[in-house]
Amino acid sequence: MAAIRALGSPGEPDVYSEVAHLFLTDVPVHLAALRTAIAARRLEEVAQIAHRLRGGALEMGALRMAPLCAALERSARAGSLRQADDDFESLDREFAAARVALEEAIQ
Repeated sequence: MAAIRALGSPGEPDVYSEVAHLFLTDVPVHLAALRTAIAARRLEEVAQIAHRLRGGALEMGALRMAPLCAALERSARAGSLRQADDDFESLDREFAAARVALEEAIQ
């Protein structure tokens, strides 16, 4: 987060706020796609989406989302989605908490 905040210059739009808005807009789309991929048992798609979400979560400081994404990615790459539904529900809750924190941070 500090690295993103450092990108801005005085008098220019706040880069962190812009990136946070993109994150808050994109994550629900990716979560919906992840839910669909889990339900359809599309392992590679689950792994790819979870990987993408993990990277974004780490960049935005949503650190409790990252291990859940990593677990989903790891499981999918290992060929098992046994825990995927539970991990997804936890991820969805963590995003809700991250959303609140990010919205407060950019106001």
